[in-house]
Amino acid sequence: MSKILTLSIITFLFFACSSENAETETQVIFSTENSTKVNLAIGIKKDADLREVFNTLNELKFDILQMNGFFFHSNTPKSGIENLINTLNEKPYIKTGAWAATPHSVFYMESINKTHIGNVLFNMDVNNQNDFLELISSLKWEDGSIGTKNIYLGVPIGSHTYWKTEMKKYSFVTFTETFDQVCLSYRNASVISAEVPARGQVNQTIPIKIKFNVDNGCGSFSSISETNLGNTKTITIKAKYEGCFCTMNIPTIETTYNFTARTAGNYTLKFSKGDGSYVIYVININ
Repeated sequence: MSKILTLSIITFLFFACSSENAETETQVIFSTENSTKVNLAIGIKKDADLREVFNTLNELKFDILQMNGFFFHSNTPKSGIENLINTLNEKPYIKTGAWAATPHSVFYMESINKTHIGNVLFNMDVNNQNDFLELISSLKWEDGSIGTKNIYLGVPIGSHTYWKTEMKKYSFVTFTETFDQVCLSYRNASVISAEVPARGQVNQTIPIKIKFNVDNGCGSFSSISETNLGNTKTITIKAKYEGCFCTMNIPTIETTYNFTARTAGNYTLKFSKGDGSYVIYVININ
């Protein structure tokens, strides 16, 4: 009896250890909390089925933080672009505050007689995914991407190195890259022009439209600052760059600077071009 009991204990320990070892070898343990940072970027094939991509990432319980390069063409005529932009800006995943649909991301292409739609998409949870897919279907958009599309993911903390290799097994993935933090930076923008009137009045607020360039498709307006030296004002536009992969265009963005003079005289307004030079205007205040 004692031999049988001893053998039973040995057998139990053997299988218990074997099971434990097997689990240790195959199980990858991470925090279940998804990172709030962009710590994994994946490239998506040009002809990938977007619904399949969404379904796969949802099954993996990844947060889709940002999508770049998902361009579309539509039969919207040039006269309908303003309404289309307004429709897109009703979508919280397109208009986020710093980002929105604009005439620079939605415009008519004379060469193909179609309207181009090229907005960055943010925080694509299931509701936003379904809304976007319905938008594509109802407006009969065609894929207009020119190359690889990019998706930035928040994955479980500590798992980004593992998923960098694992995601390459999916047929729609072209590349993977990991990041330790959100790709976010601020730089002075290059002002192209400003609509400065020749004259104004004391204590009058004069809105001045400014056009400036950013370096790539991740750039957007961040803030305006000014320094004063007598009647000379130096105005600097700071641009925000958010995203780890950016389209290589140089967008022109508009913003408004409100100028007010408390005393009469000639004022010199110097708008920084970001390289040490300026676009300079003079306004007479009486």
